[in-house]
Amino acid sequence: MKAIKDEFPNPVLAIGRDDYIESCSFRTTFEESRITIDTDNITIPIKYLLVCNGLQSLVDAGDATVVIKVKSSAASYSKLFRFPAGVCEMLISIPKFSVVNKIDLEGAVIAAHNIDQFRCEGEFNELYFGSATFKIRKGDILASEDSRSIFVDDTELERPISSIFDISRNDNQTSDVVPNYYGEKIEIHLKSELYELYYNFKDFNNGALRRYAAGIIVYPVLVEAIGFVMAHYQGDEDGGDGTDFSEKRWFRAIEHKADSKGIDFSNPGDYASTIANDMLGDIALDALRSFKYTLDSEVNNGETQMIGGVD
Repeated sequence: MKAIKDEFPNPVLAIGRDDYIESCSFRTTFEESRITIDTDNITIPIKYLLVCNGLQSLVDAGDATVVIKVKSSAASYSKLFRFPAGVCEMLISIPKFSVVNKIDLEGAVIAAHNIDQFRCEGEFNELYFGSATFKIRKGDILASEDSRSIFVDDTELERPISSIFDISRNDNQTSDVVPNYYGEKIEIHLKSELYELYYNFKDFNNGALRRYAAGIIVYPVLVEAIGFVMAHYQGDEDGGDGTDFSEKRWFRAIEHKADSKGIDFSNPGDYASTIANDMLGDIALDALRSFKYTLDSEVNNGETQMIGGVD
């Protein structure tokens, strides 16, 4: 009994505790077969089962809320999802690039506001609590469960390194190319003219110039990103603005790719530009080869119209 009081100031409904009578229970459930993964998100259908008249009446009255805490410790991701009032099943959507290795889920019933005299009549363990009431503060745990884990398939790291980039149009910037390293993917914002030319090149002739377009846009940004990774490993305080990018998905993808190539960023032996070219599959030579091949083919076929139109 002393251990229970030390851990929580009030009775808590949970497996392994005997604060409530045996017929009371709380748990959340999900089926892994129903979990879906798309380009950006992991979506999990989840529901809760609460068998306790006292706690259920608090939930129904809005005095308590059922929540699910989702955490990925390796990626420093943590978020609390709340079940809407009157609903015992919902979808939770987790950004795919915000988690790594595994996702831990743990359900709970928490107080929605202060409760002066909390009691579940006839459902507390009378041997422990008798007719006692409890003063509850907003956020106090009223029911909980053991954490369960979903292991994350990290095959994204096995994809080409170019998959860590998102290229989008943005005319609210002065420069034609503005990278952003603060998200899970590296965002590359292009002004409209460059954006349209990039996609014209990328999609031209069934992607014949895709590597050339990637070399122009992605390669210099990857060089800078690798510079941040090298600075982190070498303890260089002058790397960027001092932001620690090491928990970002793009950072881990670069680490993974470097590891597969035997590159030690603490003593890389090559410049960032050399490493970037290698990670992109010798893009400098490959891109110019693809450009030359396409240009030769177009000339030989008598097609001289420039990509992007003519004046």
